Amino acid sequence: MLVDHDALHKQIVLRAQKGNLVLGVTYGGKCVVDQLIVQGKQVLAESENVFTGVDISGNRLTSVDSFGDSVVSVGKDNLTISGIRYGNENFEVEERWNFTGVEESIRWSIERTYRGEAIADEVLLPHWTFPSISTWTAAILGTGGVAWFKLFDSVHATYAVHTNSVTFWDADIGSSLRIVARAQQGQHVAVRFTRLPGDQMCCSFAVTHTELAPRYDPEFHRRRFLTDREDAWSSQPVSGKVSVEYELTAIDYNAEYDRGTIKHFDKKAIAMLMNTVARVGVIDRNLHGSNSWRTPFGPVCLHEQFIAQIGLALDGEEYLKSYKQTLDYYKDHAIGPEGRVKARWAYTCEDAMPGTCDALGFYEAQWGYLLDSNCDYVTNVAELFDLTGDIDWVRGQKEACERALGFLLKRDTDGDGLVEMMTDSHMQRKGSDWIDVIWASHRNAFVNAKLYYALTCWSEVEELLGDSPRASAYRDLSLSLKETFNKSTNKGGFWDRENRWYVYWLDKDNSVHGNNLVIPVNFMAIAYGICDVQERRTAILDRIEAEMKKENLFAWPLCMFSFAAGEGMEFQFPFPNYENGDIFLAWGEVGVRAYASHDPRIAVKYIDRLLAKYREDGLAFQRYSRLTQKGLGDDILANNCLTIVGLFRNICGIQPKHNRLSLDPHITKDLAGTIIKYIWRGQSYAIHLLNDGCEVSVQCFTLRSSKPFAVKEEGGKLEYFCADSMRPAMVLQINQRTPVYLAIEVWEKNGTRKRWSERCPSPGLRIAHRILDLAAGKEYQVLQNGKLFRSLRADDNGNIDFETTGGSDPPQVFEIHMMEA
Repeated sequence: MLVDHDALHKQIVLRAQKGNLVLGVTYGGKCVVDQLIVQGKQVLAESENVFTGVDISGNRLTSVDSFGDSVVSVGKDNLTISGIRYGNENFEVEERWNFTGVEESIRWSIERTYRGEAIADEVLLPHWTFPSISTWTAAILGTGGVAWFKLFDSVHATYAVHTNSVTFWDADIGSSLRIVARAQQGQHVAVRFTRLPGDQMCCSFAVTHTELAPRYDPEFHRRRFLTDREDAWSSQPVSGKVSVEYELTAIDYNAEYDRGTIKHFDKKAIAMLMNTVARVGVIDRNLHGSNSWRTPFGPVCLHEQFIAQIGLALDGEEYLKSYKQTLDYYKDHAIGPEGRVKARWAYTCEDAMPGTCDALGFYEAQWGYLLDSNCDYVTNVAELFDLTGDIDWVRGQKEACERALGFLLKRDTDGDGLVEMMTDSHMQRKGSDWIDVIWASHRNAFVNAKLYYALTCWSEVEELLGDSPRASAYRDLSLSLKETFNKSTNKGGFWDRENRWYVYWLDKDNSVHGNNLVIPVNFMAIAYGICDVQERRTAILDRIEAEMKKENLFAWPLCMFSFAAGEGMEFQFPFPNYENGDIFLAWGEVGVRAYASHDPRIAVKYIDRLLAKYREDGLAFQRYSRLTQKGLGDDILANNCLTIVGLFRNICGIQPKHNRLSLDPHITKDLAGTIIKYIWRGQSYAIHLLNDGCEVSVQCFTLRSSKPFAVKEEGGKLEYFCADSMRPAMVLQINQRTPVYLAIEVWEKNGTRKRWSERCPSPGLRIAHRILDLAAGKEYQVLQNGKLFRSLRADDNGNIDFETTGGSDPPQVFEIHMMEA
């Protein structure tokens, strides 16, 4: 760090040794940071700037009005200002500021001593003021969430959150400022963002001995967003000492969040959408959902199976880490002893079924028992485990997931594999799932489709945790569910033979309801593998697309035709309105998944249309009118991003698993040449999409195949997985970092044909090979360019080992053959 100290004028300029960050500090009569230059741009307001302080009894005491003589000490790579004192005759604060340079960053530590005791209305440690609400587009938070300043649409609009990390970014020029707070053990960090009069914006950090609680509403103390007030945090006693260190770093936003080279699609719009819309459902630490913190009553819906999936496309460690913590919180507080997962959490209890809202804010929705929260909890745990590979964490979730599944499975009262809802008839006027004001009852295809997916996902986790009997039981239950689900409606299933689609539900009297081509039901049946009869899949998808073309819709609606009278709440009629036919973007991922293998051109078309709509209005709405295709509702939903999640998961084919990065792309020809930069387990993988397959590069390895495969690289060892196998088929280990290129030509998962080419220009490089999953005890020949290279016997585990050397150009072709007895 370079230090320029003007003792005469009491001004200091600090420059990061590397990077693009400059801090200016003025002391003497006041002590403030009044200059902050990020990538050549001054980002602080002309007045106020950055200061520390505390609000007590309506008085703001700050370092702007410090008294006494501060002492400045300049070291080789640090600077200290001590004796910073401010306050009044009743209460005084003393601080010591220290600045240290660490490569591209500047670390600012603040040690504060309260001279006395008081009740603080707010702690400012420190308070940052920016010249405009548009200085920054948004701030990505350590929770994985975002403060999106577009949503601060009134003076004094305030968002308060428990986080220690804030990354401001400007979409126009790509500059970014990251602030990471590190408080002493036992002390707590919180942040408040506010739109100030004159359209300025402030960010105020607080460091306290006890965790700050929201001030509002008086009865609940859960509200994180205020439309016209700044006092978001409750008052708190202050005394003694607190200390915190802030690491300030100017980063290149475009490089930091670069997704690679994306052909055909608007790469900037994708990045913007994922770092705004996709993150607004993280209300705070321990509170992840789809509904944004901006929503008036601030609900978190636990009956959504796609919250972990959003992390797949975000590809950010902070979201995944924070969501693990959230699911642990739900495990401890949202699941009853009998296994019921409460459906929602909110700022208030206004949306709650009477008598169900607990002290923490979890409750059953007023519309009915939404039973999909049970299966969705399990699905999110399983999919988050795939994204993180944290076996210890998922083991800690085992009992809770089993209870959640058990609660639902007990509702299969007739043993046919389908679980029944709490209501027997739509005439009881209660919802039972995400489509909450449609009166789905008894045999609900929506909930049972989600349950099928949860059972298939969780059975794999049980197997990995060593509980094979339970894994087998869950697989058997899923098969039973699938069999009955696919039966025709006159036999107790959901298939309508005349219309050639799945219906939504059957009342207990076997009457058929929701026979109006409900999109989520039919997409989930296909995407989750319940419907595996190609003729049925084609009939459903072709019919949906034909209807979409008639109206030229930009995205899929909840249903193609109207529910019948009495099947939903009165204000759903006339069609189309709200959940009776409006456009909700939450089902974009399953839609893209369903079409990806059927006709990826259709999926790509709706991805294009979603991005066009994002450029038009930002997708900052709850839903879209079917009639006008304009945004509606103040309940802004993060799940509006799910079509883009579908792009990454199903078109680009990026599907992380607990022990491998699985790749199964379904691209159109104009996407060929796309290179996705994907960070998995701390390593950067370059995924190159080709017309005839996929190529992935990681460290010094490059592997190519025309068929689905998976890879994992660690410590100079590359594991290749064939198709969807959980065990590697081949492992390569090298003794030095030098390029190795492989192309899989033939690899039969359960067969004997295995052939690949291999090129390594570096002479003398030793490449150790292990081929797995062969027949134990059998003799095998390894051929190199058609000639015998080795004869080997597979060991008791079905493995053979051999070694080659580099210096091969052109590529060498290897084959494995079992010798005849």
